[in-house]
Amino acid sequence: MIAVSLMQRSLAFASKQGLRGHATSAAFMQPVNLLTRRVPAASLRLSPTLGRSLRQGQGVMVNPQMTASKEKSAVNTYLEEAGIAYVERSDARLRFAPSPTGSLHVGGARTALYNYLAAAKFGGKFVLRIEDTDVARSTKESEESMIADLRWLGLDWEEGPFVDGPGAPYRQSERGDIYIALAKKLVELGHAYPCFCTEEELEAKRAAAEESGSPVAYDGTWRDADPEEVQRRIDAGEPYTYRFKVPPGKVVAIDDLVRGVVRWDVEATLGDFILLRSTGVPVYNFCVAVDDALMGITTVARAEEHLTNTVRQVLVLEALGFHVPQYAHCSLILGEDRSKLSKRHGATSCNQFREQGYLPEAMINYLALLGWNDGTDKDVYTREELIAAFDLSRVTPSPAMFDVTKLKWLNGQHLRAMDPAKFEPMVSELLVKNKVVSKDDAALTKHITKMVQEKCELVNDALDIAKTVMGYQLEEVLDNKDSELYLSDDFPAFAQAVADSVAKGELPIDKAGSDEYENAFKDWVNGLGKATERKGKRLFMPLRIALTGNQAGPAVEDQMKTLFLAEKASAAGLVPLDERMKRLTQWVADHADDLARKEQAKNAAGGTGYLADNEVGGACMVAVAKLAPQQQRTILSLAQQLLESHPPDGSAPAAGNQPKVVAGKGGETRTLDRSGNVEPVSRLDLRVGKIISCEKHPDADALYVEQIDVGDPEGPRTVISGLANFIPIDEMVGRTVAVVCNLKPAKMRGIESFGMVLCGSDEAKTKVELLEPAEGSVPGERLALESMGVLQPSEDDKVLKSKSQQKVWGIVAPDMKTDSDGCATYRGSKFSTSKGPLRCKTLTQSNLG
Repeated sequence: MIAVSLMQRSLAFASKQGLRGHATSAAFMQPVNLLTRRVPAASLRLSPTLGRSLRQGQGVMVNPQMTASKEKSAVNTYLEEAGIAYVERSDARLRFAPSPTGSLHVGGARTALYNYLAAAKFGGKFVLRIEDTDVARSTKESEESMIADLRWLGLDWEEGPFVDGPGAPYRQSERGDIYIALAKKLVELGHAYPCFCTEEELEAKRAAAEESGSPVAYDGTWRDADPEEVQRRIDAGEPYTYRFKVPPGKVVAIDDLVRGVVRWDVEATLGDFILLRSTGVPVYNFCVAVDDALMGITTVARAEEHLTNTVRQVLVLEALGFHVPQYAHCSLILGEDRSKLSKRHGATSCNQFREQGYLPEAMINYLALLGWNDGTDKDVYTREELIAAFDLSRVTPSPAMFDVTKLKWLNGQHLRAMDPAKFEPMVSELLVKNKVVSKDDAALTKHITKMVQEKCELVNDALDIAKTVMGYQLEEVLDNKDSELYLSDDFPAFAQAVADSVAKGELPIDKAGSDEYENAFKDWVNGLGKATERKGKRLFMPLRIALTGNQAGPAVEDQMKTLFLAEKASAAGLVPLDERMKRLTQWVADHADDLARKEQAKNAAGGTGYLADNEVGGACMVAVAKLAPQQQRTILSLAQQLLESHPPDGSAPAAGNQPKVVAGKGGETRTLDRSGNVEPVSRLDLRVGKIISCEKHPDADALYVEQIDVGDPEGPRTVISGLANFIPIDEMVGRTVAVVCNLKPAKMRGIESFGMVLCGSDEAKTKVELLEPAEGSVPGERLALESMGVLQPSEDDKVLKSKSQQKVWGIVAPDMKTDSDGCATYRGSKFSTSKGPLRCKTLTQSNLG
């Protein structure tokens, strides 16, 4: 009722603005469609209420019956008499209509997805139609490829090829008689006419228009020709086309769900255009208009490059008395260089991404985000979540950039969240297809799936990891400089101990198929550690290298189990354990002199490898003896501070006994925690900032895009915050805030953010407030902490971008709170500037972040 009321009010509004319909033909009555009435361009206006109601909220999919004409039976009667099938407009009906002239591009896949989601959300129908009238370029192979890609994406259609339905046939090449019949009907109604101009004559007209500077459009030579002359030429068998008679003074307007109101002055835009070629082949725009009408399509969502086609299609629809659907013209997809996405940017077709190991769930998730958002900063969606959240009115008109890095990240998220039972067949297919095994081996497949799933970004990564595990890259790894630390730590003796233990059958690989294996393997490792007097990294890293031939990868016990299962499955590319030990001992023998030199060099330098507990004191004395006197005093002072802060008896240290130590580049002082590690909060670049400007993020309603002065010589930096739902935008500009300035820059909905504004929040995150420095604090000033002084990160921590550095904030954040006075603290110590502490106005005992 609300929607009907809005329409009535809009029609009343339009009436007051002087809108008038034009005369309809005797055979067909024009439908009441405000958006396509013939009116003078200057007087065409839309009710603001109607414009908003069409583009916003849950009512974006207007009920087709709202725009039905009272005389709609006139067109239906003719269609029935002509034996032409048609579908009544009832529920939402959306279509995807590809031309089978190549593979399914990601742009086409996104179009299909948007139509699929909109239809599913409103309980409507998703229709697939094949537009194959381009005989020269359309191929059956291309059609089959596109259909396979749509099925892979899970975009199942309720009507179309292989499904059938009331609008059949669904290939344009099978609908030729329909187009001819309706083209003749347009002639009968006076909206079209035969044109006998030859190609030579048309080319001469084009050349003359270009030479005179006139618009290149058909001049209407046969528009008002003598009917007798026309009939004479037809009877004589002269070839002719059918052209549409563009009404003089006609203005076409649509209220696009993405772009708002779009108008065309038809006479200034185009001349009388062709409907049927002389060969009888229909022209694209005529086919599309006819098919959309006969198939009952209520909403057409497609790429913006089709916007210029709309005017011709609307003219045809109106002339035949059909309803005009809603239109939604979606933006282009650009490559990372901001040019239109094409093959030169890499993979662009769905099949290419499928072959590279992307999941259909990840593809539809990412494609949905290319130009649409639900107003939150959510990135990962299931299909059901997309259907529930999708709304064509939230598709943005600005171009979307295709970011392969983000697609790959999303794929990893979906892959790791996938039920292993669903991932197993994919792993099995990879192993068989790439001839790792001749046929599926259930035990091996299940184990590999469990071993690799958390480590995969792409499905194909499973194959790469499995092949690496089955192989043995020992020589390549040991020749790398990264291995020198372990090679100089008595590696020959350790390698021999491992080989001897394996030769004795002590490694319990034969139990790899039983529940006892995991505990048995741990016991073996512990026993080896005791025998070689090693533990921690001194034990685990050289053991990993010796057994697996790599410094990284899945757990060693999982890799050993893979060897056992792969050998039973006769897997290709497998290097058995006994062969590994032969290669290990042979490599050590071949490099004995070099390994001895490395050991001597380590000892001469005071030891750069790992030390046993009883060797630490002597090594420290040797190292201190080589320093200048002032440096020795610094080390001894540090030792005293460490002794006070870490009492040997394990008792609590005295207050304020956290030491400072010279570290990093430039002699910066760094604070150590109780374990002797650099205190993570001292690695953060926390500064006072002032918000210079603030605006809503164009693609996320919950985000602000702020320009904040934090004292950088380059000027204000861009920071994106999720404060739009908590703080009015007019209260943001001019505020003094605290900013974390050395987090790794991150893209948020396509815009890069170079920091984070600190705020307080309650447990439920229903209340959020800015953390404000004391009055008079200056932008760029670094924050201080009671127990540590001014926090100034080292040059190494200028940007926290490595994997270990990115963990710093996650370690610090849980210990950042406001106290009972609303002051910001870290582990009970207050943050401050030179002017005083930082506070939240009302939030106490709350989280900071």
